[in-house]
Amino acid sequence: MELDLVIQNRTSCRTYMSDEISDEQIKQIVNAARLAPSSKNAQQWKFVCVKTGTNSRDIALMLKDYYTTNKDNPEKMQGASTVYATGKILEDCPAIIFVFEDSKYIDRTELEDISAILSIGAAVEHMALKATDLGLGNLWVCDTSFVRDKIADYIIDALKDTDKKDFISFDNRLMCALAVGKAAEPKYPKHKKELNEILTIINK
Repeated sequence: MELDLVIQNRTSCRTYMSDEISDEQIKQIVNAARLAPSSKNAQQWKFVCVKTGTNSRDIALMLKDYYTTNKDNPEKMQGASTVYATGKILEDCPAIIFVFEDSKYIDRTELEDISAILSIGAAVEHMALKATDLGLGNLWVCDTSFVRDKIADYIIDALKDTDKKDFISFDNRLMCALAVGKAAEPKYPKHKKELNEILTIINK
């Protein structure tokens, strides 16, 4: 697909078909992230894909439980208004790509930390565009932050008897996730600000 068309077609998808997403498709999506720009070329990211079924339902339940447990606690619910809805979305999503920060780069100055977060954001955007290019719906998810330790524990446990047992540790910060699958909903157009509202060009 031509780049401008991919950018125009990318939308946030919240309903997915049950069709399986192949390992090859996941590899193509994450390879796009691998090629993203990063501060000082540190490439401070790791990716774990969780496929559909029991795994995604377990992770979805963590998010829904967070809401159920904390809904009457304003401090815990600050910024978490969509956490239950996100759990419902992930429940039936064919694939969830979790984005972790490489632990080697966590102890840093504030500027370096901002640079790392921006770098990871670029990688996720690359994945969202590649998924769109492959004809797949996708949703950039940040509500995973509310249960990041539980998700990390779940993934570490799932990997413990594999040759990837040391791939993720509790020192790896879970940043966000990308839900991926065949869209089961139409693309809903969203209002976007006009270019002249967000851009000023200074010519000297």
